[in-house]
Amino acid sequence: MTTFVVPRLMLKSKEDRRLLRGHLWAYRNEFEALPELEDGDVVDVFSAEKRLIGRGFYQVEGGIAVRMLDRNPSEVSGEAFLRGRIMDALEMRHRFYPGCDTYRWVYGESDYLPGLVADRFGAVVSVKTSCVFYRQHAETLAKIFLEQDGVSCVSLDFRQEALLWGEMPETQEVEFNGVRLSFSLKQGQKTGLFLDQRENTRLLDAVAKGKRVFDGHCYVGQWACRALKAGAASVLAVDTSAPALEWARKNAALNGNIEGDDAVCKFECASVENVLKRGDKYDVVCIDPPGLAKTRGMAAKALELYGVLNREAFKSVVPGGYVISSSCSQPVGMDDFVEMLKRAARSAQRSVRILSQHGAPVDHPVLLEMPETHYLKCVMMQVR
Repeated sequence: MTTFVVPRLMLKSKEDRRLLRGHLWAYRNEFEALPELEDGDVVDVFSAEKRLIGRGFYQVEGGIAVRMLDRNPSEVSGEAFLRGRIMDALEMRHRFYPGCDTYRWVYGESDYLPGLVADRFGAVVSVKTSCVFYRQHAETLAKIFLEQDGVSCVSLDFRQEALLWGEMPETQEVEFNGVRLSFSLKQGQKTGLFLDQRENTRLLDAVAKGKRVFDGHCYVGQWACRALKAGAASVLAVDTSAPALEWARKNAALNGNIEGDDAVCKFECASVENVLKRGDKYDVVCIDPPGLAKTRGMAAKALELYGVLNREAFKSVVPGGYVISSSCSQPVGMDDFVEMLKRAARSAQRSVRILSQHGAPVDHPVLLEMPETHYLKCVMMQVR
């Protein structure tokens, strides 16, 4: 009988500290040497003093050489390991979203499955990863998800490859917090629908009734539909993507919008910045741009772009109105984001006060040892 020997990778001196504190990424330059390994191979990581740090999987490309799975190698045992992590994640979602079948089921490192994201939309689980390790275990992952009540379809997006178990509906519709949203899992961004603003859109409930609302970077209209349900007098939803705007129109109709000259929600395919510069006035402006910085080196440029957008948002709001500004760029921290808002307010010559600051909801938990798992910033402000 052949015994499988797990490769051992040795860290340089003092490079074990961050990992021992619970961080799950071991960078390529932190190792003494890296042997010839296959992408996705399971490996054990040791300190320079030959202390076992834990077990993870190897990545051939990129700065992260190993994503750590567990400190105890005996716990990393194929299907049983994956099942345990997925079921732990599900238990937490059921606790905070009882009776709901729409949520982020697995949030990568924060659910101790680094590099794996899975969103549930009713009967469909949409999985995304760029890690070969999970591609190797794709059948097992699909099996585990499909075993759960109400799940009949699993899609897995791996780099340029799309895998499917079950029948994928052409249109998926979900409802949470009283808003109905439809979208395409085949053509949508990320896993199909952004779930991280599901609680933050409720900020509109207190300020949108009878007001003029602007929804910038509306995608499929989540903020616009919330404003509609909250009783807004008018909503202008703007995005540069014509397909996204078609879904936004459909969703507005699902939530009671009647097409025509008297429609509450109207839509425009254009640059958000350019529309704001036209000089029209609003009572509430929401801006939720796509990620503008993927790395720390891009953060400074992203802050410049955020600054321009927010300056125009502040200019467009009537005295006493509100701006709800968001950023999903992880390299841009909340402190830097707030400093940018301050400078944008000064540039717009408006006095602004922050009413509240928010992040992602409970199904996007933040792992304390990994600040990288905290990315969303949503700031509600009042403008004089």
